[in-house]
Amino acid sequence: MFAAEEIHPMAESTPLTLYYAPRTRSFTALWLLEELGVPYALESFDLNGGRNQEPDYLALNPMGKVPLVVHGERPVSELGAIAIYLADRFPGAGLAPGLDDDARPAWLRWLFFASAIMEPAYGERFFGWDVPARSVAWGSFDRMLRVVTEGVTPGPFLLGEAFSAADVHVGATLRFGLLFGILPKEGPLADYVARCTARPAFQRAEAIEARESERFPLPAES
Repeated sequence: MFAAEEIHPMAESTPLTLYYAPRTRSFTALWLLEELGVPYALESFDLNGGRNQEPDYLALNPMGKVPLVVHGERPVSELGAIAIYLADRFPGAGLAPGLDDDARPAWLRWLFFASAIMEPAYGERFFGWDVPARSVAWGSFDRMLRVVTEGVTPGPFLLGEAFSAADVHVGATLRFGLLFGILPKEGPLADYVARCTARPAFQRAEAIEARESERFPLPAES
């Protein structure tokens, strides 16, 4: 955790809503909100119901994806952007290094690395894409794996002793890779995920995820 800074006066008094669907990437935003410890409303729905393709939703997020955070009148989509916006807007949680902190560049890098490098590299491995490493932004699955393993190995977290929003994003993405058998079940990555998911905020988010998964179960197989 980084040193807390003055809370922006708008942050505490402005309604904050997370548009969320269980069993999706929106779990990462849910976990982040629990780490922040700020009041928020949860708008939960089943992606199979088409809520995210309705005109009012598309006006807020044209991609029709989750998660989506709305803070007052400000919609924020894409996990990296959500993490930066919320961690900076609620600095009292200590999840973001300040603008002049030497750790800030690495923090930003990891937040973008999770979505821009890790997720497409997972796709390469999971779907068996045969693409030249020099032609794609993520390079290759093997290089991604080496870089992220080196990143978590000094530990306990990406920026050393301080847990941050980058650990939420990268930790959730690594957990996804473990659950789907894309990553090795033992070793530095699994150990890092275990440290991240032992946090009380993760446990609270996981309980909410379980509750919402019961509300919106997977369709029965025909």
